[in-house]
Amino acid sequence: MRRPPPSLSKLRSFQTLHEVGFSKTRIQRFERLRRKHEQSGRTLGVLSWPDGVWCLLIMHADKLGVVVLDKAQATDAYHDARQMIRDGYSPVLTLRHEHDA
Repeated sequence: MRRPPPSLSKLRSFQTLHEVGFSKTRIQRFERLRRKHEQSGRTLGVLSWPDGVWCLLIMHADKLGVVVLDKAQATDAYHDARQMIRDGYSPVLTLRHEHDA
């Protein structure tokens, strides 16, 4: 059974990655990834939790540039990011784009 994530996740701007202390090479990789996705109309942000788990989140923004992240999506992102960090990977996740039915 998966334990629930710490309650308050924070969605921060992509620029937060520059403050974390990653190597210059890793920041350059993140910047290339950002440029690639922004050319396709997606935006990147950093989702973090109080216990130190974080992920780079690739999101499809609507016409107004608004992204809605519900509790279930934040919970799934937490568990996926936590596992990726545990396995030694940079946690880069994509928030799946869904149209209203």
